[in-house]
Amino acid sequence: MVGAHETGNETYILNLVRALLALPQAGRAGIGYLLYATHPSRLRARLDPDPPAEIRRVRPESSLLRIPFGLPWRTARDRADLLHVTYVAPPLSTCPHVVTVHDISYEFYPEHFPPRVRWMLKTLVPLTLRRAARVITVSEHARREIATRYRIVPERIAVTYAAADPRYRPVTDREQMERIRSRHGLWDRYVLALGNLQPRKNLARLVGAYVDLRRNGQLQGVQLVLAGKAEWRESELYEDVRRSGFADDILFPGYIEDADLPALYSGALVFVYPSIYEGFGLPPLEAMACGTPVVCSNAASLPEVVGDAALTVPPSDTSALAQALRQVTGDPGLRAELVERGLRRAGRFSWRACAEETLQVYRDALARRPK
Repeated sequence: MVGAHETGNETYILNLVRALLALPQAGRAGIGYLLYATHPSRLRARLDPDPPAEIRRVRPESSLLRIPFGLPWRTARDRADLLHVTYVAPPLSTCPHVVTVHDISYEFYPEHFPPRVRWMLKTLVPLTLRRAARVITVSEHARREIATRYRIVPERIAVTYAAADPRYRPVTDREQMERIRSRHGLWDRYVLALGNLQPRKNLARLVGAYVDLRRNGQLQGVQLVLAGKAEWRESELYEDVRRSGFADDILFPGYIEDADLPALYSGALVFVYPSIYEGFGLPPLEAMACGTPVVCSNAASLPEVVGDAALTVPPSDTSALAQALRQVTGDPGLRAELVERGLRRAGRFSWRACAEETLQVYRDALARRPK
């Protein structure tokens, strides 16, 4: 997934690998990492020049063949002790596996997924979970749902929280901010949303709240920026914007490269994340780390992630979302309070802690192997 613009999944994998390789145990006798990639050059470009791990190609590119055939062949050839995957593991393997499942939104909101993806997840994830030596997820909310839905003993599921990368911090350099605005067509004042353009992100609700405020004479001179890769049913969102009467004030800059994100967050009046369902929800934490006030939904794991550092609203309430936007953009005192709380909240999460907890999961899984 690294280099494939897979947003949250890619961020998790890349930062976990970096943090694991930075632990003191990496490279010592008894612990060695093999990193499998369909495009090793993409992975090498994102890691330190000489990482304490071997990067090896696994083929073919198609997951339909790579997961059941290419991956187990590679692990058998390399005599791997343990395999860590996300969501789906090979049906047959010479070594036990640990699986990370960020969430099971496909079970509760199947209409938000393309039919092929939905079928694969609903069929293959339960099989992977049943055979896994250990399961990892990213929030207590997700752990409860996975345990209940698939009848897994909760003790088999470890929660390892994600975090904002250290590069996410307030950007105050005016020249850098101006370059980012110019590059992406941003106004001086903008409301930001970031995530794949798919129904689960609930961006149509945000468009509705923004349009309501504009029609009432508010948020004048404020642009709405919906950044992210177009995905499932994105044409419906484009059509909502076209009919709104404010299409010229709503920007779709597409996928934003990682290097531009800290400045993009830092320049926003407010970051909005109205998602219907998230296993964790990393963008609100990244925005907080950049000193940007956050408004998000109160659904699924998001209250667990943001705590009291954001304004939360029901994901189905357009009026409440509009009111929260009006409050944050119009009340300097509230903005300052949210910024302060957000910086503290983001500081409570770290990728090092995630890596240490993940390494302990590996040890537990290896300890359970038959002699």
